[in-house]
Amino acid sequence: MLQRYISSDQDQLEEFMRTMYNSRGYVFDPEGSHFDIRCIERLYFGTGGGFWLLKEDQSVIGTIGLKGIDSENRIGEIKRFFVLPEHQDKGYGKSMMSQAIEFARQAGLIKLRLDTEKQSYKAMSVFRSFGFYEIPKYNDNDIAELFMELSISKGDEFDDG
Repeated sequence: MLQRYISSDQDQLEEFMRTMYNSRGYVFDPEGSHFDIRCIERLYFGTGGGFWLLKEDQSVIGTIGLKGIDSENRIGEIKRFFVLPEHQDKGYGKSMMSQAIEFARQAGLIKLRLDTEKQSYKAMSVFRSFGFYEIPKYNDNDIAELFMELSISKGDEFDDG
């Protein structure tokens, strides 16, 4: 079940992130490059976005965040889109993305952006299924290799398979 982040989820969220980053060969660094995980209220909710946890039996098995990055042009950014490897290929990623896009649409955003790595094949499949397309680099993320965008508006329909 996808649930809005609340502060009491913080320890569980950080443990999930540690697991996800380790599974990808990275170290989770909430004091450094992953500092946003400790500032969800300010960086996600405070920018008109949201942050959600996918839980199964009270354990976090997935996350997705939405940050407002350009209020004048009504652009948001998808962040921290993860599903534990053992829970992939069950439609959870598409379900989370569908809900985040609908939230963005209701919030009045007209474009969503994201950055990712070429090794994120399963995430790329989800992004492409919703119509995300590649764009030039738009941020200063040195690890990201691909930058994508989706134009959204009220009434758009997506294949949420």
